[in-house]
Amino acid sequence: MPTCCWSISTQTNDMPSPLHHGRSPVLAGAGSGKTRVLTRRVAWRIATGDADATHTLVLTFTREAAGELRRRITALGIGTPVDAGTFHSTALALLRRRWEDTNRRAPTVLDDRRRLVTEVLSERRDGSSARTEEILAELNWALARGFGPDDVVAGARTAGRRSPVITSLPAIIEDYATLKRRRGVIDLDDVLTIAVRELEQDPDLAAATRWRHRHLLVDEAQDLNPLQHRFLDVLRRDSDDVFLVGDPAQAIYGFNGADPTLLDDIDQRLPTLEVIRLPVNHRCTPQIVAAGAHVLAHGGAAVAARAGDLRSARGDGPGVAVSTFADADAEAAAVAADVAASDPDLIRASRLAVLARTNRQCIDIVAALEGWGAGDAAPPASRRVTRRTRSRPALVGSWAADMGPRHGGGRGRWQRASRPPACRRCRVRVLS
Repeated sequence: MPTCCWSISTQTNDMPSPLHHGRSPVLAGAGSGKTRVLTRRVAWRIATGDADATHTLVLTFTREAAGELRRRITALGIGTPVDAGTFHSTALALLRRRWEDTNRRAPTVLDDRRRLVTEVLSERRDGSSARTEEILAELNWALARGFGPDDVVAGARTAGRRSPVITSLPAIIEDYATLKRRRGVIDLDDVLTIAVRELEQDPDLAAATRWRHRHLLVDEAQDLNPLQHRFLDVLRRDSDDVFLVGDPAQAIYGFNGADPTLLDDIDQRLPTLEVIRLPVNHRCTPQIVAAGAHVLAHGGAAVAARAGDLRSARGDGPGVAVSTFADADAEAAAVAADVAASDPDLIRASRLAVLARTNRQCIDIVAALEGWGAGDAAPPASRRVTRRTRSRPALVGSWAADMGPRHGGGRGRWQRASRPPACRRCRVRVLS
């Protein structure tokens, strides 16, 4: 066995099945090592000759994640670069080659439809700031799920969406499409739609693309939306060489049309594949895992069925405290009071963070923190606050990962082993 394979095997003796098994989706809970499994799966197959690095495609959701996957695979001793990218970048690269080969002018690709949608709403005299945001949210959801003017209202109602702007979407979608054609532009959802259409309409293009990307792997598969699923289905058609890693309980892109039930039902959609489950959390203490499992147990039948299998591989840590408040203002005030009562050394060392579920909560908490008086427990230099918006909303279980025995203890003292990046002057971080 090559040295690389021996190294991979010895480092993952707690999870051998997903490395060595055939073509399988892996449903892995928080802290179970999803990305580690995926990267070692790639390296194992390439090192043993079961896959060709030049024909391996790893799909993920951000450029940063794709770069990290490439770095990890290279660090495992795989010298030949593996193609890793987002769904959109992969589809766009395919289309650019296609347009060049067929002498077609490549349209400009919008990375944000906000400006054009705002223009559409302005022409319709339907553009108050609050309504614009609501329309954008519903439009992003609808287009990512592949809805058009004819089926968007029915699709939204079936999905349980009750926004009052839903009934306006058919006309807005038509006007938006007209404006894109007039400007000669497409958006990111169009990139996937056009790529799927080109592959379905040209058998030679489809065959060449599937030959090039014959080994498919998907990270964070719970966040796939229907358009991305369609693209993946077209790429893998007539082949079972696909490896998906994800956890439906960690789906966070619902606002963008993600549908974790597609991963829940993977054994029905791909009946030839055996689903592998990794329930052991290597990151969090048993107390945190138990708290997360308790929440998941009330999150619907599919999620609740897996909650009972979750367990921790770490030693005991402090308990998880839960506090409830009358309203958002009372919650923000209590957080500020906890911070004021915390060890000033933690604040001065920038070891204190406030984690929130939404940007709105961040604004309230920042306001409460900035309302400290000069005589409060924290010195003025430590009261500087920053708000950093993460691309993915943070859940307690994932952010508490480094809180094990090193946790500072005490109510309100949240301490991470490695600090998230922030302004060098900041002392208290408020993150969503």
